[in-house]
Formats: sequence, C-alpha cells, structure tokens
Amino acid sequence: MDFEDDLTEMLVKSVDELDPPIALMIAEGSRDGRRRRRIRRGLQVAGAAVVVAALVTAGAVVGLGSSGSSHSMQAADATAASGGPSASPSASASASASLSASPSTQPATADLTWQAMLKILNDQLPPGAQLGKLDTYAVKFNDNAHTRYVELQYNDGAGASTVMVTVSNAPIPTGIRAPMTDCTNWKGGVDEGGRKPGYEHPSCQVRQLPDGTKVLGYITGTDGYGLYDESVKVFRPDGTEVSITAANATLDQYTGTPGPNLTVTRDKPPVGLPGWEAIAQSPQWQMKVPQSVVDAGVAFAKTVSRLPCPQDTKPGDCDID
Repeated sequence: MDFEDDLTEMLVKSVDELDPPIALMIAEGSRDGRRRRRIRRGLQVAGAAVVVAALVTAGAVVGLGSSGSSHSMQAADATAASGGPSASPSASASASASLSASPSTQPATADLTWQAMLKILNDQLPPGAQLGKLDTYAVKFNDNAHTRYVELQYNDGAGASTVMVTVSNAPIPTGIRAPMTDCTNWKGGVDEGGRKPGYEHPSCQVRQLPDGTKVLGYITGTDGYGLYDESVKVFRPDGTEVSITAANATLDQYTGTPGPNLTVTRDKPPVGLPGWEAIAQSPQWQMKVPQSVVDAGVAFAKTVSRLPCPQDTKPGDCDID
C-alpha cells in the first residue's frame, strides 16, 4: 500500500540534510501517496528518526512497491474487463452529458484555480450531489506552478467520501520516480485489512483512446481499517495528466486524538469507476481556462464548507484565498 504524504513530509524534513539517494527515495512518496495522506498522521509523535530507522531496517523504501501477491488485470478496454465495476445510471448519464457538451468558445487565458476545479467537478456530478469539507491544508501544499489540486468530501446521501482531483502538466519523471501508467507489475490489489462482502474486488485496467490519450483505472485493496479507493489517471498526448481518487471513507482532519483519522462510511465509493473515468476525460480539465470559468469557480467556492486547519499546523498553512 502507498505511504501517506504526511508521513513522507515528516521523513523528508528529518533527512533533508542527508545525501541522496535516501532523501530522494523518501520524497518519491509525495506523488502517489495522497490517498493515505492523513490516515496515520499521529505517527509524527514517534519521531522522524525512529521511523527512518524502521524503514531502513525493514528495507521498505517509499515508491519501491509493496510485498504480497498482486491481483492485476490489463485490458484493452475498461468495459471489457471481467468483474469490472459498474457505474450507477445517474452517474454515467451525468458524466456522458459533460463530455458531450460543446467546448467553450471563449479564449482560455486564465490559469486553472482550485475554485474553478470545484465548479468543474460539481457540474459533472450526478444531480443531488453535495460537495463540502474542503481540505484547505491539502490544497495549500499540493498546489504549485505545474499542479492544481483539490481534496474534499462528496456526499450523495449514501455516505460521505473523500475525493481528490489533480490536474498537472509537470514533466513526468522517469526511472525509479516514474509514475504508474499501466497495470504492469501492479501491486495495489493487496488487502491489508478485512474486505466486506459488498466491497468491490481489486482490479486494474488500461485503455488507449484514438487520440493517443491513455486511461488507467484501478480499484485498490483495503488498508488496515477497511478503506479502499477507486482511482483514475488520464494521460493526454500534450502532457496533461488528470487524476481522480474516491474512497469508501472520509479522511478526517487531524485533531491530536489517537486513532486512524478516517471513517469508513460505505461499501463502495460513489459514482463508480466508469463514471470517474468519464469525468476525468472531460476536456474542461485544462491548466488554462476561460476567465468566466475562474469567476464562476470563485462564486461557487463560497458555498463549499471547509475543514478546520489541522491542530498541529499554523493557521497560515490553510490560507488558500
């Protein structure tokens, strides 16, 4: 399973004066570890030195994969994958409608903002969906010149779910730092905790679109608390990457209270993997968008509730306005 970003950040700070490759390998966790970024934030109290020693002793290095058997599947078309997930009719209809909408004729002169991302996401979700509890701390530290990021909770009435969306045009690393772009050697299907009868089975599938876009979709194994994800990554020929991850749980804000800081709320993440794939493929996800999209995002963002700043951070760490 992936290490969470908060643990990664802690380790990086503890070894930032060491020579590579140790610092480099630990930093690798920052790219694909977002979905576990607050599950065990309380590990910070143990001290960075103790954790680093444990990692070295165990030979566990962030980004080098996990042990255990893997359940991998690579398919030419996600719809042909056996045992694959199915989206609810409303989710598929909403996503399909967003894709068929005519692209804006306005010039894309403004930078994509986190507010605009909220609006774009909301407009493509099934009717009745509610977005709230925006994690401003996560937005603050994942948003940069080449990457836009939002993390918040989605509620369709069947249980809230933490959803993470990333749009990036950053150069894709190669070698040991290269991200997962297909199902080769995929190890994300290993269960660390129990799997209820209603849970989806782990799977990985990839397909190539006629325009050269690659769509990667997978359902992870459970962590120790029963949390698992539906995750989609869209790689466009122009270098833009769109990533959406939805959990069957909420990643709760750290308050200093011992525990996993998460709540499993449902058997399946909302929308369904095909629905998230359709949303992630929307041409609206661009690093440059019309100014009207930015303006609409600012207005919509005012209606979205926010999580309090984590107890162990400075107030400025959550300042994103």
